[in-house]
Amino acid sequence: MKQKIQLPIDPFIDQIVKDSQDYSTLLIKASPGSGKTTRLPWAIAQRSQKNVLVLEPRRLAAKLAAIRIADEENFKIGEEIGYHFRFEKKTSPKTRLTFYTEGTFLKRLMHDPTLEDISVVILDEFHERHLETDVSLAALMSLQKKRPDLKIILMSATLETNAIERFVKPKLFEITAPNFPVTLHYLPNQPSILNQSLEQKIKKAIEQLDPTFDTLIFVPGMREMMKVSDSLGSSLGEVFFLHADLDKEDQEKALLPASRRKIILATNIAESSVTIPGIKAVIDSGIQRELVYSPWNGLSFLEDHPITKSSAIQRAGRAGRTSAGACYRLYAEMDFNERADHTIPEILKADLTDTVLLSAQMNHDLYWYTPPPEGRWKKSQELAFRIGALDENGKLNSLGAEILKMPLDTRLSRTLIAASSYTKDEKKKLLRFISEEIEGDRSGTLMRRMADFLNHDGTDKSPWEKALLTGFIDQVARFRQKQHDFIHSSGKTLKIHPELKELHQDFYLVLDISKRQEAVLVVPIEEEWLYDIIPFPFSEDEEIEDGKLKRKTKLGSIVMDETTLPLEWEKLNAESRTKILISSATPFRKKVDEWKEAPYFGKLVFWSKHQKLPLDEVLKTLSAESFFNDGGSLSLAHVEDYFKNTLEEKLEIKNLERLLPSHIDLGGRRELPIFYPTDRDPYVEAHIQDFYGQKKTPTILDGKFALTLNLIGPDRKPMQITRDLVNFWAKTYQEMKKEYTRDYPRHYWPDKPDEAKPFLLKRHLEGK
Repeated sequence: MKQKIQLPIDPFIDQIVKDSQDYSTLLIKASPGSGKTTRLPWAIAQRSQKNVLVLEPRRLAAKLAAIRIADEENFKIGEEIGYHFRFEKKTSPKTRLTFYTEGTFLKRLMHDPTLEDISVVILDEFHERHLETDVSLAALMSLQKKRPDLKIILMSATLETNAIERFVKPKLFEITAPNFPVTLHYLPNQPSILNQSLEQKIKKAIEQLDPTFDTLIFVPGMREMMKVSDSLGSSLGEVFFLHADLDKEDQEKALLPASRRKIILATNIAESSVTIPGIKAVIDSGIQRELVYSPWNGLSFLEDHPITKSSAIQRAGRAGRTSAGACYRLYAEMDFNERADHTIPEILKADLTDTVLLSAQMNHDLYWYTPPPEGRWKKSQELAFRIGALDENGKLNSLGAEILKMPLDTRLSRTLIAASSYTKDEKKKLLRFISEEIEGDRSGTLMRRMADFLNHDGTDKSPWEKALLTGFIDQVARFRQKQHDFIHSSGKTLKIHPELKELHQDFYLVLDISKRQEAVLVVPIEEEWLYDIIPFPFSEDEEIEDGKLKRKTKLGSIVMDETTLPLEWEKLNAESRTKILISSATPFRKKVDEWKEAPYFGKLVFWSKHQKLPLDEVLKTLSAESFFNDGGSLSLAHVEDYFKNTLEEKLEIKNLERLLPSHIDLGGRRELPIFYPTDRDPYVEAHIQDFYGQKKTPTILDGKFALTLNLIGPDRKPMQITRDLVNFWAKTYQEMKKEYTRDYPRHYWPDKPDEAKPFLLKRHLEGK
């Protein structure tokens, strides 16, 4: 057996193993490099009569941890120690310790709901709070009530322990690995430097480092790795990649000693779980490529976002494991100070359809650490019913159970099930469309991984687009030739992106839209296919319109057929009257939706957040009943006044325009509009020169809340965002002034902006 080095967690292992037998839940907060991932799981597995599972948020972390332990214990991977994630599995009947990705673990839980052969489940890197993390914990906590012998261990380096302690009341261990000092370096807050390419900034940072320092560089993804590698060449050191999709041999090269200085280009997988020996310097791009969910179709895609403070701290800590080190952050210190402290739990923003199906399979027996938002949960339940995975009572049916076994999300799994009897050619077309247009994978990975699906050549010659309809039944839209737009089943009118050409069909699936609400990805479908969908997607409503009673067959908000009936109100029974009134409430609901887009609604959202008042609950009390007259028609003349008066009364608002004005007066003729978005704090936006003479940040709420100032530079691009004008004038402005004076000499750049006149150009000063 190879000689193992001493790690900070080693003295605690015996006590942790003992407590894992005495307590139902343990919480281990151990700093990076302590050895919690590679030492503790096997120690527990050795002394357990059953098997042990470790859940990791990423494939590479699961794989490398298993390989590291097997190597230390002189085992062959896949025997005593193994790993399992989507499309890759290394286990055997001898396996005592298995590393899973959280998503693959949930798939196992679906067909092995009791985990009878498992004694301990460890959730590593719990602070990352992926959707699968929260769902795994919720399922395990519920299972633990039925199986008190099942032990749960949560491990993290940066977790805030107070909230989790209130939730599960675990036995807590805090272990700190000795850290050497890491010197932090930031870029100056100068646009000419901050706007350089990532390759330029990285190369300059490396050139400032000690040439003997092995360096870990965090970049968003493989595309950036290739660009940076090409930019660096081989003169500064030997370049390695660390990425989840690399072969095992290429991954291991980054972890092994090299003949000269190592430069490792890695994604955020190197923040935690995987320790890279010998690193003395870190270069942090400040960006990570993370999974986000489309609010339009619920599908996930990768998008670049700034990392949080906790992630930045984790990254910097990689340089101080064995000796003093350095970290170069490729962003300004003010940028770091403005970032969020921790990642928002994914359950608060993700599509929940997969989770709804799992919950239904477990008879909704999930014990949530962070409950999913009620509105999003109900929307996901409705979608699950519409694609046929749940019955009318919300119970999982055989189709839903089959969907849960598939390796893709609910929509795409439903689509592939519908295409299971298609010919091989139609299946290939479908998979190619999903790979390239929906998942953005042009490497053919999905095609290779779904080889079994393709090998079964069916007899059904239905077009591949028909299968997509089953998974996206809620995305049907009717094309209007005259208006050249789409009427979506949700009731929205969608513009058509200029790149969409030759639209000849009456019906399409709108699979994605742009930020400007333009349809950008559509698939033509035949109307007759809609009538084959189970459950039947149409409804029949009676509505009063222009004094006439109309019976409409509708797909959501799309009218498929319409018949005019005689309206004799006095002859209608109570049930018919009620039905008509309810169906006629649609214009009211549309009016509500329109009103929510108005600036006034943004003020209410901000007020309710600031005063901690339940705006969502108040909105539910709005009713259309008072707008129906005796004839059953709906009057919308006073709806806006009704909204304003009712909400202001229920939210206890007085003098709203004084407390939350629509404009801010900066003196003289300078009056700027105040924007009240529903997803962030109120702000004003103007040229920096408009704020000359302002000694402090403008406020609202009678001076209790500072506005966010978006200061626009001469290039009409954001120059600075701040809520502390005093500090900005004193420090940051003075740093930026030299550069802007050089690049824009005609503009007015005073030494004391808080005392200056609000002039844009120097010539405006003449005669003043």
